[in-house]
Amino acid sequence: MLQSNSEVLKMRNYLKNKMKDRLTYCHEWKNSVDIYLASKEVTKKANEEYYKSKPLLKLILDVYFIPLNILRFFKYLRMIHEYKKNQVEIKVLSKQLSENDN
Repeated sequence: MLQSNSEVLKMRNYLKNKMKDRLTYCHEWKNSVDIYLASKEVTKKANEEYYKSKPLLKLILDVYFIPLNILRFFKYLRMIHEYKKNQVEIKVLSKQLSENDN
């Protein structure tokens, strides 16, 4: 079955709009992760400052929370992996959209 020219144009516009939406979502997600990482850095610095005067308590808590800290570390690694994938997706979508505009 042959599609009319207008149907093909509608489909192209639909796909282009979906790619633009996806690109917008990727940018918003990246900004959210950037804010989260900045907040984590502030929390880390605050903890370092607090535990300067309590090294024994810090050691005890670090030993006690080893399993949880390992889990948090792996979650962090996964988030960084997803962040890098998102960067690539932004590049690919931007390139695809610019090619479609030409």
